[in-house]
Parts: sequence; C-alpha cells; structure tokens
Amino acid sequence: MREIKYRAFDKASGIMFGIDGFDKKYVWGYKAGVKIKVKRNEVILMQYTGLQDKNGKEIREGDIFHLGDKNIKYQVVWNDTGLQGKQIRSSSYTDLQYWGNCIEVIGNIYENPELTKE
Repeated sequence: MREIKYRAFDKASGIMFGIDGFDKKYVWGYKAGVKIKVKRNEVILMQYTGLQDKNGKEIREGDIFHLGDKNIKYQVVWNDTGLQGKQIRSSSYTDLQYWGNCIEVIGNIYENPELTKE
C-alpha cells in the first residue's frame, strides 16, 4: 500500500511547504522550520504518487518531468484512474509506474511555470 502524503503551495507567498495535515478549513505544516496554519483556500495541495524518480525524488501531483528527451515534458495530473503523466501540449498520457525508472522530475507547475512553455 502506498504512503499517502501531500505538500502545499501557498498562493500568496509563492512558497512550497510540507504539511502535517488538513481538514475542510485549514492546512497545517511547516515552512522554513516554523509551524504554520493557513486557510485551505489559500493553498494548492499536491498528492504524493507513492513513486520516486530515477534520482530518488518523490513524484507528486503538479510535477513536471521528462523520460530522457528533455524536449518532451509531462505533468503529473489526475486522470480517470489516478495520477498519470500528461504530455504537455498534447492529449497523450503515460503510466507513471511503468516508466518510473526513466522519469526525471525537473520542477512543478507552480514554482516553474516556464517549463510548460515551448
């Protein structure tokens, strides 16, 4: 069974942070070693896929990766059956588990939006 955990992106500050938990109203965690509690509508939650890329980095929703060809990038998104890689500027999807040992995370859509452009 995979570990279920999240990270959060604070929309106001533009900072990614680890979280300890959340409910309908709040997200709590730590930012720069300081405990914080923020309103849930002020952050974007990104779920861990349970997989790591070829460098040991955890793969999470919103991450951008390639499979060796740096010109063909994918974004981790929810699709019908769960988290998959959607090719940027295409309607193609790829299975994360199948390609796991080839995946290299190069950023995420919130901290690195330029990675989604050509």
